[in-house]
Amino acid sequence: MSLSFLLLLLFSHLILSAWAHGETRPAPRGRPGPAAAGRNPGGSGGGGTASSSSSASASPAAPSGGRGGGSEQSSFQWSPSGRRTGSLYCRVGIGFHLQIYPDGKVNGSHEANVLSILEIFAVSQGIVGIRGVFSNKFLAMSKKGKLHASAKFTDDCKFRERFQENSYNTYASAIHRTEKTGREWYVALNKRGKAKRGCSPRVKPQHVSTHFLPRFKQSEQPELSFTVTVPEKKKPPDPIKPKVPLSVPRKSPNTVKYRLKFRFG
Repeated sequence: MSLSFLLLLLFSHLILSAWAHGETRPAPRGRPGPAAAGRNPGGSGGGGTASSSSSASASPAAPSGGRGGGSEQSSFQWSPSGRRTGSLYCRVGIGFHLQIYPDGKVNGSHEANVLSILEIFAVSQGIVGIRGVFSNKFLAMSKKGKLHASAKFTDDCKFRERFQENSYNTYASAIHRTEKTGREWYVALNKRGKAKRGCSPRVKPQHVSTHFLPRFKQSEQPELSFTVTVPEKKKPPDPIKPKVPLSVPRKSPNTVKYRLKFRFG
């Protein structure tokens, strides 16, 4: 009995010494030890406040390296309003689409292609600019009335857009015109698709060479409608037709019976 009691005392002494050794072990930096956390949960010292302030300061900086607003803003494509993308069709001759080349040449093509894709944007009230989407150059008219493509947008690239009675548009230079008469210079194509000089006396707003029809691809508007399922109408059963015999017996007429009377004597 005494031997077991001594073994129990020795085992308890070993457990107490091990627990005391673990409590006195120094805690790592930046993280409070178990004794400090148990004795002072409020943290009047600088450890608790420092850790909270460091975590608060580190949290806003975390999204900048991850999926932050910077990556979303870079992938977002801004679509400016007031810009129309399409082609300008001139009905002169067999019909031509105005096209702008990267080398500065301007003419017309019967078939629409990438050079005829234009972007028309508003500059001011009634004044527009025309840019070739493929060539990335602006339609311009020089002082001599010649049409060409300009890499920079200047006053020569400004045109006055007017809607005609025949549903066609005309584009006149906003700054160049005949000084003596004040006649405006218009964008025009001849019957072979070549650009005409705006200062030519034959270029008039009444002529078909100056009439252009904007052909823009409109975005499809959502159809404001709804569908209703109509229950199918059940067809009434066909009435049973009486079977008609092939031969119908004739109705016999009313017969009259005569009785013979015999008289004797």
